Amino acid sequence: MAYKVIKPFIDLQDNGHVYNAGDDFPREGLEVSDERIQQLITVNNNARQVFIKKVGEYNAQEEVNEFPKHTGGGWYLLSNGEKVQGKDEAVEAEKALKAGE
Repeated sequence: MAYKVIKPFIDLQDNGHVYNAGDDFPREGLEVSDERIQQLITVNNNARQVFIKKVGEYNAQEEVNEFPKHTGGGWYLLSNGEKVQGKDEAVEAEKALKAGE
């Protein structure tokens, strides 16, 4: 079964390999257990977030709608991993990132 990353993460079970939104999971040459897949397609993991979806369920629009993401205390996470303080500033910074792609 093929999966796509919908939320960036660092795979601590793969020597810290970085997965970005839109990447295939698992990376080429890596085999993962069904248990690991279940951890990443559900909130049954330490981060309590869904990180991957089956390819048929993947929607690229989710990447666009996801950022900036509020992380607490007035801070927002951008799609490039940068943190910005203030919602308006984060929205503008994310627009600038998307325009530069």
